Amino acid sequence: MKDTELTERNEKTGAVLVVGGGIAGMQASLDLADSGFKVYLAEKSPFIGGKMTQLDKTFPTNDCATCILTPRMVDVAENKNIELLVYSEVEEIKGYGGNFDVKIRRKATYVDWSKCTGCEECVGKCPARI
Repeated sequence: MKDTELTERNEKTGAVLVVGGGIAGMQASLDLADSGFKVYLAEKSPFIGGKMTQLDKTFPTNDCATCILTPRMVDVAENKNIELLVYSEVEEIKGYGGNFDVKIRRKATYVDWSKCTGCEECVGKCPARI
């Protein structure tokens, strides 16, 4: 058997939904994306990182939580096989193992994510902050 025949048969197809954008969800998304799957990462809060973003140090190594978390957050944001669905919640799941239809509600953010550069200029003009 030729190597090209082997790789053609082992190509990944389909997509994967990872629910929860904490450290475990981010790592699972990165592993799946590196394996060749299209990954949808759904997180109910407006940001990824989970509870670890609230920590200063981690147990038992006493490492800086930000030093562990930040590189993964950047890798997730830059990975072309991962689509972030922040501020979104899973409403309904139908189907069976390996063939699911998932209904996800994305909450309004009033931000055009395709134009966002992260400059935070919009924060001062946000009507929610009066």
